[in-house]
Amino acid sequence: MFARSLRNSAVPFSTAFLFAVVVLLITPATHALEMKNNPVSDEERIFESGEIRKLSLSEAIQLALEHNLGLQVQRVSQGRAYLDPLIAEAAFDPLFSTGFSLSESETTSTSIIDGAEVGETSNRSNDSYFMGLSGLMRYGTSWQFRLNGNRSETTSSSPFFLPLNYRSGVELSLTQPLLRGRGKEITETNLRVALRNAESSKLATVRSMETTVASVESSYWDLVYARRNVEVQRSALQEAQELLDLNRRRLEVQLGTRLDVISAEANVATQQSSIIAALNILRDLQDILLDSINAPEFRRSVGAPSLLKDVEIIPTSALNPTQFTPEMEAVVEEALVRRLELAQSDLQIASSKDLLRVRENDLLPTLDLTGSFSQPGNGLSFSESWSNVGDDYSWSAGLNLQIPLGQRAAKNRQMQAREDLRLAQLNKDQLSNGIILEVTRAVRELESARQAVETTQAATRLRREELDGETRRLEAGVSTAYQVLQVQNSLLSAQVQELQAQIRVRKAITGYRNATGTILKDYGIQLEDLLQPGPLR
Repeated sequence: MFARSLRNSAVPFSTAFLFAVVVLLITPATHALEMKNNPVSDEERIFESGEIRKLSLSEAIQLALEHNLGLQVQRVSQGRAYLDPLIAEAAFDPLFSTGFSLSESETTSTSIIDGAEVGETSNRSNDSYFMGLSGLMRYGTSWQFRLNGNRSETTSSSPFFLPLNYRSGVELSLTQPLLRGRGKEITETNLRVALRNAESSKLATVRSMETTVASVESSYWDLVYARRNVEVQRSALQEAQELLDLNRRRLEVQLGTRLDVISAEANVATQQSSIIAALNILRDLQDILLDSINAPEFRRSVGAPSLLKDVEIIPTSALNPTQFTPEMEAVVEEALVRRLELAQSDLQIASSKDLLRVRENDLLPTLDLTGSFSQPGNGLSFSESWSNVGDDYSWSAGLNLQIPLGQRAAKNRQMQAREDLRLAQLNKDQLSNGIILEVTRAVRELESARQAVETTQAATRLRREELDGETRRLEAGVSTAYQVLQVQNSLLSAQVQELQAQIRVRKAITGYRNATGTILKDYGIQLEDLLQPGPLR
């Protein structure tokens, strides 16, 4: 059982909580000590070559949670989703702007108002600059604060124009929407949607952990079945060989026939072929498990895709399952609470409602309250112009109204948003029905698998008694070698079916836990803190 619990990081949108899940509780040194205290005997070895590695189910799950490639991809996607709220929050960051311009002109006067005698030519230069901040506030207010400056110089001798003049000023302007675009519900929509998407990505990662654990557990029991199937096939080969030896002895004393020996030899050859096939299946299933775990210790090289090592995995977890009797209604209710896909659906519905609110707001006219306030300053020098700022002032206020005609685009976008909300609600209903069906099937499969174990155990016991009795009858001369051969094959089939039934129970338990969303909890991974809602505003 895992002893670690998942916890959120103190930093928003951090992925650090995931690493608490994948910290190995069994260190390499501990594993080395375990291997030393529990050496592998020759009887446990099935492959003729390769390293030996004992592996418990808990250890396989721990390694998979750390190294599984599918989980690594999901973690990267989650980290990417955690950046979206920061991007959305940046909409309220202030913008700094600055600039300057230079201009020069030469003008021939056509009137004394131009600053020179008629026909005279005068030169003028004008330099301007500005520096300021602007931004958007959460209630929709856009603001701008600027420092402006101007330097003008002319060769004109007219008393209407100073040869050199500096102008400076401070200006603040505000625009507050009163209808369209007003309020935090509108301006923070993208931020709330991004926060929900980040939360949904976190839930998707946890769900990916659940499916990974279920997949690894299923592959682990497949490996257990494959190894025990090899043992069953070898036991059948030994019994076939014993029957062959018996038929040969009977032939020597003229109690049997040559046909009995040939049939027994054919049966031995068939069992040898079955063992070869069983070994191939064992290697394939072991490769599937190790590829899903993807731990570096099982690869020939580190840091790049590579072949699996020549290693023999010996499962150490007991096959006997924990007995429990689920009640259908209670199990379904728990699944509807714990399944993370439903929580993701709730987040999607909330985001769809926010987007619909924005589309409805787009149908409103634009009515903006505007205002500005400025204080200019003039002087014959740069410092003088700024020292005079504050002596004069000016302000303005007004209302701007815009009424779009037709509104076809806005109306159709609103209809799309309403349909998106309806689609999200229908998807949740469909998902709920699917979960109920999945849980119902999982409970039924669990009950059916347990019944199959009882019946196959009884069948194996009876076939064993039948074989013992038929063998004794053959030795007494009241049965035939063919009948013994038939009973041997029946016993082999019963043993394989019993083993399949036992594995079916374990896999049914895995499917049940995955369907109800309790598979991580059953391994000691606590998700209560992890699944707390994010800071939605």
